[in-house]
Amino acid sequence: MKILIVDDSKAMRTFLSALVQDLRLETERAEDGCNALEVLQQHSDFDLALVDWDMPRMNGLEFVKAVRANAGYNNIKLMMVTTQNSMDRVTAALEAGATDYLMKPVSRESLHEKLRLLGVVE
Repeated sequence: MKILIVDDSKAMRTFLSALVQDLRLETERAEDGCNALEVLQQHSDFDLALVDWDMPRMNGLEFVKAVRANAGYNNIKLMMVTTQNSMDRVTAALEAGATDYLMKPVSRESLHEKLRLLGVVE
């Protein structure tokens, strides 16, 4: 399994990557939605993207919409991982094509449970 971590915070990218790598999953990192789309164009074999909402250049919601607009990425699961916790934001992300939603701060247990529910890990 291959996971793309999209967050403008280097510390958060490093933290999430460490949690995912603990499960022996391969990770790639991107600093915003634009960079993440470039990574997807080069390597379209991702199973999941963990996506922050608030990022410069292209935010997480815009990234989700861009990915869902490309049929070549239909198999990629998209999980918003963000501090944006209003029901309007959750609804907007899910309607745009996000597969799931995880609130920050993220714990090892909460992330692993979400990955298990998504079928990414056992």
